[in-house]
Amino acid sequence: MTRLDAPGKAFPLTGGHTEADRRTFALFTDASRRVERSPRLRKYRDIIFADWAEGDDHLIWAATAKVGEIESWAKTIARDVDD
Repeated sequence: MTRLDAPGKAFPLTGGHTEADRRTFALFTDASRRVERSPRLRKYRDIIFADWAEGDDHLIWAATAKVGEIESWAKTIARDVDD
């Protein structure tokens, strides 16, 4: 899975950031802080920060949903990838 924070993926390295880029960066920062502070979520960071089609909505969810909900979702994804 490509991580959302892979160089140049969500935050172009060439500059010229738009307001949407800045919003995505702020949302990613909020979600990332939350995930890194939670031992239950930290082990799923690669899944949580994959480049999901839901974009900013996914980041808002990762920053605000209940830890158990995110953990359950991530476990399901991990199981599906392993199968």
